[in-house]
Formats: sequence, structure tokens, C-alpha cells
Amino acid sequence: MFKKLFGKKEEIVEVASGEEIRIGVIADRTGITSAYSEMAVRGFGMAIEYATNGSWKVGNRTLRMIVEDDRSDPEVGLVKAQKLMQEDDVHILQGCTGSGVTARLVRGLELDRLFMIAVAATDVVTGEWRSRYVFRTASCTGQDAAAGAKYAVDNLGRRFSLLAPASLWGRQSRAAWWNIVKAQGGEIVGDLIEPPHEKDFRDILERVLDSKPDVFVPSWIGPNISALFMQMREVGIFDKMKVAGGLVENSVLEEVGDAVEGMICMVKYYHAFPKNPVNDWLVARHQERYGTTPDLFTESGFSSGIALVEGLKRTNADTNVEKLIATLEGMSFVGPKGSYTFRKEDHQALQPMYVAELVSVEGQRACQPTLIKEVSPNESAPPMVALES
Repeated sequence: MFKKLFGKKEEIVEVASGEEIRIGVIADRTGITSAYSEMAVRGFGMAIEYATNGSWKVGNRTLRMIVEDDRSDPEVGLVKAQKLMQEDDVHILQGCTGSGVTARLVRGLELDRLFMIAVAATDVVTGEWRSRYVFRTASCTGQDAAAGAKYAVDNLGRRFSLLAPASLWGRQSRAAWWNIVKAQGGEIVGDLIEPPHEKDFRDILERVLDSKPDVFVPSWIGPNISALFMQMREVGIFDKMKVAGGLVENSVLEEVGDAVEGMICMVKYYHAFPKNPVNDWLVARHQERYGTTPDLFTESGFSSGIALVEGLKRTNADTNVEKLIATLEGMSFVGPKGSYTFRKEDHQALQPMYVAELVSVEGQRACQPTLIKEVSPNESAPPMVALES
């Protein structure tokens, strides 16, 4: 059976019996990135529903999700992953929301089974710390920057000020933007790494103003991002420079209203941009089941579920890890954004990305992303990174 996760009520969906394929899902249900986990786990379950025509079966084997809460704590995540592997004897691991947890698992687990990653974006997971057992459908920080930074240098200005949290993801995101801005002929005039739980950004933003950039790039996540945007408007950031960065989730757009009007966004996913049958199904089913459109990271979980089911179909439901690796390497599949391909060398899924502007719309509190361009999988492909020696 499948339990609808994170909802106010636990919805039970019966599926046909059969030999199980157990999928151990490591998700942040109570920590700083729990909202992102809710999106991704919903998306993952919906993908299995979609890809199996509602049966939750591949061949004669039933798929079952076992979800554990990592609380956004790398050590807790490691313990939960070990529990899933040793006690629940899962065939496949699926995770994680936070980059810190994901990196801890990649480095700390003795992997002997497939580990599929959605949401966590830090480059090292499919870069110098990569493992042959790890496949990622989420875009990485290198892809995010390739989509956003190239456009920003070419169209918004040459002088950049960067802000990121002092976390693994924050430092990697900042580095990815730095490298592309410099490669495109831009200049970094401000570079701030601040505590990830910061709530009052006004002194920080005054330093940004003092550096007089053409473009300010705040790479931030978590519950305090709304305060950051509101304080950016308060101190005049939007009046004195262009602002570029990643599109945030729907709840933040609602909370900050027109404070972010004019921001240029790198977009991992926005439900209205892709035009294909898979995304049409996802949007309609999500609206029907949850009363809302799919959010920023719903697609990441959904594409991971699609890829997993497609791989299992090609192995005739055989969960032998060597067969799955050989099947997934170089495999292309169709997800909500169109065509995705696992790059054979590092198992990062190449995929379409987007650039959009946040525009105020009469009668709506939240600014709406307006598409500027779709960035092809090849154009947004991250650089290949040598393995750590």
C-alpha cells in the first residue's frame, strides 16, 4: 500500500499484492528543508502511480515506500539510511532533501545498492565524491548556475555581488556562480558567506550596497528566505541593482508578494512552463489530490520515480544493482520537463532548465514567473569533474 505522506490525514491507496520491491526514502520531515521534502516525496509517489498506471507494480513485483525522517541532520540521516539497509532490507535508497545529509550518506555508507537522489543539489555528490551507485535526477548547482549565471552576465551586468549561507550547498552554489561569471567575462565585487540561520540581513545588505554591483545574487534556502527578500526591498536593493537567483517555492512567493518584482530567476521547474503529456498529468493530478499546483521540487521527486520505474521495467523488475547501473547509465527518459538523460560518466541527469522574470499580476498577491527562455540540457550541462584522489 501507499500512504499519502505529509498530509493532514493518512490516505491509504491499496495496490496489488506480490513480491515487494522496497524503496527506502530518506526525507527531511521536521527540519529546515521539510517543505522541500514534502514536495519531492509527493512527486516520487505520484510518479510511481503514473508510470505503473496506478498498479504500483513492475512485472509481478509490488513497489513499497518506507520513509524515514533525517531531520536535516547528516548524522541522523546516516543512522536512518543504515536502518533502512540493514533492518528493512530495502532494495533501493531514495533521498535526500539536504545536501549535507546526502553528502554524508554518499561518503559514509558502504553502498551496495542503488541510491537515487532528488532535490539535493551540491555538485560534489555527482562530482569528486561521486559513486557508481548514485544517480541524481535533481539539477545540481553547476546546472543551476549554467542556466542563470550565463544569462545574467550577458543581459544584466558585469559586476556581481554574491551572498550564500555557510553550508555545503551554499558554498557550492556560490562557487558555481563565481566560476561562470568569471568565465563569461564578469567581475565579482562582493562575496559574502553568512550563517545559515541568519534572520536579520540588513547589515549584510548594506555591505552589498557598498560594493555597488550591477547584479546581486542571493543564494539562500530555508524558512528565513522570506525575511531576506523583504529586507532586500526595505534597504533598496531592487532599486539600485538587478537581482538574480533561483526561483523559490510558491509559499514564499505568496508571503513576499511584490517585494521580489523584477527578479530574474533560474528556474528548476515551474508547472506552467513545460508543455507535454507527462507534465499535464502531473499538474492535473496534483491539483485533484492536493488542491494546488506542483511546486518547485515536486518535479525532482517525480522525475526520480519515473527514472526508477523505467529502469526496473528494462530489467524486468530485477533489482540486481549491477543490472540497474548498466541500465541507467546513459538512459534517457521522459519526465515533467521533457527529455532527461543520465550522463554515463557521473550519473547526473541532464535536463531542460529555464530563465524567468517575476512579474506582478493584478489581482494576485504572488508575483508570477514569466518565461524568458528555456535552456537546453546541453547548454545547462555541468562541467565534468575529476574524481577525488
